[in-house]
Amino acid sequence: MRDSIKATYDSRETGPRYHVTTRINGHVLEWQKRVDDPFVRQRVTVGWPDLLRSLFRRRLVVEILVDGDPDVVNDVLELDGNQLVPGSTRQAAFRSHVNEAIGRL
Repeated sequence: MRDSIKATYDSRETGPRYHVTTRINGHVLEWQKRVDDPFVRQRVTVGWPDLLRSLFRRRLVVEILVDGDPDVVNDVLELDGNQLVPGSTRQAAFRSHVNEAIGRL
């Protein structure tokens, strides 16, 4: 059995803290749609007007941007032990270690 990590928030109390923005050729289709988690599967249907504009420009750019509240994004990033999130104790310990190593030179 796998040990669970300590929860830092409860989405039942805070509501969804992630959001998705979808754009085609810079035109916003959906702005910051709230989602429960950052693992998103999204389908984008390109309409005729956008398809025709893309044919004239010879390119079609579809963007799906997943973001969230800064605190919860940092929590997700810190699941990786190599991430040094600004203002975190892990970053402070790393800087302290580097400063000690420089001081020994």
